[in-house]
Amino acid sequence: MSDPQAKFERIRAAIEAADRALAEALDQRVEAMRDLSALREAEPEGYFVPPRDADAIARVSEQARSFPTEGIRPVMTEVLSVCQQIISPAEVAYAGPLGGFGHLAARKHFGAAASLHVFPSGDAVLSEVERGHCSYGVLPFETSSDGAVTSTLNLLARSDVKICAEVPVRRTFHLMGEGSVEGLRRIYASGAAVTACEHYLSERFPEVDVIDARNGLSAAEKVKGVPEAAALATAVVAELANLPFVERNIEDVSDLHTRYVIVGDDYPPRTGADRTAIVLALHDAPGVLLDCLQPFAERKINLYRLETRPARGWEFRYLILFEVDGHITDRPLLAAIEALRVSSRYVKVLGSYPRADQ
Repeated sequence: MSDPQAKFERIRAAIEAADRALAEALDQRVEAMRDLSALREAEPEGYFVPPRDADAIARVSEQARSFPTEGIRPVMTEVLSVCQQIISPAEVAYAGPLGGFGHLAARKHFGAAASLHVFPSGDAVLSEVERGHCSYGVLPFETSSDGAVTSTLNLLARSDVKICAEVPVRRTFHLMGEGSVEGLRRIYASGAAVTACEHYLSERFPEVDVIDARNGLSAAEKVKGVPEAAALATAVVAELANLPFVERNIEDVSDLHTRYVIVGDDYPPRTGADRTAIVLALHDAPGVLLDCLQPFAERKINLYRLETRPARGWEFRYLILFEVDGHITDRPLLAAIEALRVSSRYVKVLGSYPRADQ
């Protein structure tokens, strides 16, 4: 046996051994979760809480030596999603359409094993969470092009649900279908997808008919079994429709993002790298904004973001969104919020959540 061949055999054996060890580790984690589920049933009055997902991901990130750090979170999210189903299946509501970026955000945060439910509006999503039909909701909070999503801000300002996580999603579009680029005659896409890829479509396919579709999944359904047609949609649509990619990442601007928030009925524990969102309405008086900023400056609390949005259905004209570093349980932040109430007509803490960049 030649030296290269012998080396290859050792490499292949190492890969197979790693796969076996990975399968054993996955089995061990699932068995531990089943044991925990059985213990909870046997001792319903006990307080048995598994390690938080964030802690599990952090622990694996610290212990991994060669596996790329950026790959740990998506891999662990799927593992934890399956394990969560054993203990208590996560019921998650998101605003449609099916296969859209809200769906993508829910999948990214909760994993494929979670039970995801699509609803037509953010109002319907909040209603499901408030009534206890779903444990969590997923709502668009900020776009890199237009800032805070006004409708979401107004909904959260009136609701008792709390932001407990943030999920940035890159707005990427892909061409998918059962044929090739050379034989392409028609492209089905929603209006939003066409707008995001307008330059690409005109430059790459000037002679191809672009036909309007209600949404990405509808576009995908129209190209099934039609080799000369393709759909323009998200990666999750390709998965749902079982369509191969023709070309990937074809959006005209590559750095457009939407930040989604996960909402639930409680604040998550502090992590040391948290952010708190606060919404307020100010009195109409000179210097009032400066009065609101002063409590944070005095306590050296970093103001990450300040944005004004129209107030819909309120007795005041504008809502102001503050995002500051820190957790609602931090004493300096609590004191700053109490001082804020003195100079404001309305103050509400929307939530405290781990920073996605951490």
